Amino acid sequence: MAEESVAEFAVRAGLSPRRVRALIEGGSIRARQVGGQWLVDQSSEHRPAASRPLGARMRSNLLASLSGQPIDGLSAPERVRLRRYRDELVRSAEPDRMLGAWIRPVPALRLRVADADLEDLAADGRLVKSGFSDPRSEIAAAGQLEARVAASDADALRRDYLLRPSDQPNVLLHVSEQKPPSPVPLGLLLVDLAVHDGIRERSRVAALLQAAS
Repeated sequence: MAEESVAEFAVRAGLSPRRVRALIEGGSIRARQVGGQWLVDQSSEHRPAASRPLGARMRSNLLASLSGQPIDGLSAPERVRLRRYRDELVRSAEPDRMLGAWIRPVPALRLRVADADLEDLAADGRLVKSGFSDPRSEIAAAGQLEARVAASDADALRRDYLLRPSDQPNVLLHVSEQKPPSPVPLGLLLVDLAVHDGIRERSRVAALLQAAS
């Protein structure tokens, strides 16, 4: 693997060498020690610590703003803050990270369904496709499904399709208070993509934000 010094990685990641060494010792950055010096794997990536989550009202209005929906119940100063949040997202080099930190979504249920039932599950009217399954994501994910379901339908859906928790899921199910419209509002789609670790999903957050702006 290609490697670089702590100083070189620090410049590339915008960190101090001392901070890089602390992250190495904490296991956040892959590196090996040779002759008393750390050599950092160049494929390592440092993602900054998450920001503080937004309050419920600002959170819901940010999602509405991203989705092109009306803003409700915010004072004039709060509307200024909302515009600033949106501008920060669009300008950010890591909007997925920022959005995930602000919204702090509940993790999707990681489930498995029989391969023969996946197509029927995807067509079930209780589900709305989201994340990598939404056509706007432009991600090919054959044999997998990501969707949203209302909390009132989640248990019945799991029983009907014998959905079981799995470490190798082919279904990611986001549970909402209510079933969202189809297609899901852009704000929800961005949130669902942002929680993924994959580069495809994360890059689509930035692309969709730029297109919406």
